Amino acid sequence: MMNEIKMIPIGDLIHHPENPRLDLGDLDELTASIKANGILQNLTVVPDLEKCKYLVVIGNRRLEAAKAAGLVELPCSIRDMDHQEQIATMLQENMQRSDLTVYEQAKGIQMMMDLGFSRDEISERTGFSRSTIERRLAVATLPEQETKEAVECGWDLTDLVEISKIEDEKTQKRLLTDTAPGQLKQAIEVAKKDQVRERNKKRLMPEIERLKMKKLQKDSDRWSSKYEHIRSMMIHLDDDLAEIKVPAEYEGKNIYYFISWGDIEFYVAAKREKHVKSEAEIALEKKQHDAKELNDRMRERRIAFLNTFTPTKKLTAQLQENMWEWAFGWRSTYNNGGFYMTYHNWDDVLFRNMCGMPIEDGRDKEESILEEIERRGIPMGRALLCWMLCGGIKSDTRKGYASEYNGSYQKDTDMDDVYEILIAAGYEMDEEEEQWKYVTHPFFHQDSPEEDPEDEEPEDDDDGEDADDND
Repeated sequence: MMNEIKMIPIGDLIHHPENPRLDLGDLDELTASIKANGILQNLTVVPDLEKCKYLVVIGNRRLEAAKAAGLVELPCSIRDMDHQEQIATMLQENMQRSDLTVYEQAKGIQMMMDLGFSRDEISERTGFSRSTIERRLAVATLPEQETKEAVECGWDLTDLVEISKIEDEKTQKRLLTDTAPGQLKQAIEVAKKDQVRERNKKRLMPEIERLKMKKLQKDSDRWSSKYEHIRSMMIHLDDDLAEIKVPAEYEGKNIYYFISWGDIEFYVAAKREKHVKSEAEIALEKKQHDAKELNDRMRERRIAFLNTFTPTKKLTAQLQENMWEWAFGWRSTYNNGGFYMTYHNWDDVLFRNMCGMPIEDGRDKEESILEEIERRGIPMGRALLCWMLCGGIKSDTRKGYASEYNGSYQKDTDMDDVYEILIAAGYEMDEEEEQWKYVTHPFFHQDSPEEDPEDEEPEDDDDGEDADDND
């Protein structure tokens, strides 16, 4: 084996292209020492026969410092090494540096493993114990850039080894970049639990598919009356031994599953017994139906008026005056800042219905409501009144004075205001409408109890004598 020592011109020495130490660090102190004392230790080199030069295996820092010190040749030990031994030697030299970070040590050990060295051989060459080598090999599996930044921020080996136990690279990156050191322990524990749950989910899903279970699409379905929870089948995803066992009473039935944060829950369609309505329920439904029918009938009358309403100039002027009073007068609603608040969430469909201008096929969608009103020739007074009642000033509610919840009378101040605006515009209420508004309609009194003769106080018997008179 070649082991010749000789002086080699500095121009014939080149850095090994696969040297793992890319950053040579500060060379000022070493340069000053070489100027004063010369080179005290030989460089280790191998011949590069193609270029007729020598590759520096050990001594790259000394080479650069010698150039800066003005030396023209250096003492070198010429070795005969194969490619694997060259890399191993450079790694071994770098591994013994005191300024190496944990991650740099980890990558160096991994490179030696890649070259075919066993753990025992690496331990013998570097002086690291087997446990140290194992821990650094774990760190070497982490994402490179994020790990470097974490090491620069002061994360220690224990932190990095714990993160290496997380299998998902995306989670590893998140822990390395987005976690404060004080929260790392808790974040790693959460990630480990998530990893166990994900692993168990993947283990159990083939069995769920084999049993042809269907997935509940919405979380709200779990709480609806449509499904019954099979509590005995519930699986905790933290449990590596959990298995899917279908109870005998549910075999052959359609079973549904839902995966929550840490569990798999199972459901079947709930049994539905036919509900027999009581007389009270039937009576209430009739009241609700009649109330809606009554409210709708009154509303149709208001819409019929608006569809044909063509105000005179005088009436339009009066309507505008009333509108300004409603919008900016004493009846307007103010917020805390003192600004007038209108509804502004007005109903376009309702407006078109009340104004008698349904949406046309092929209508220009860029056309504004105002432009459409003018094109259709709808009187501005009618459009203005409809707008006022569709959220511009007040809302022509979809209900009315008859409660569609229990069929009783309900106070409706919005409806009172709607009628005041309509009447100011010339609307006349018919008899039934007045009965509905002023609570004299038969609908509101259909349950009034009739006077029971037995409840009347008895009349005095003129022919009888008071008991006191017999004493």
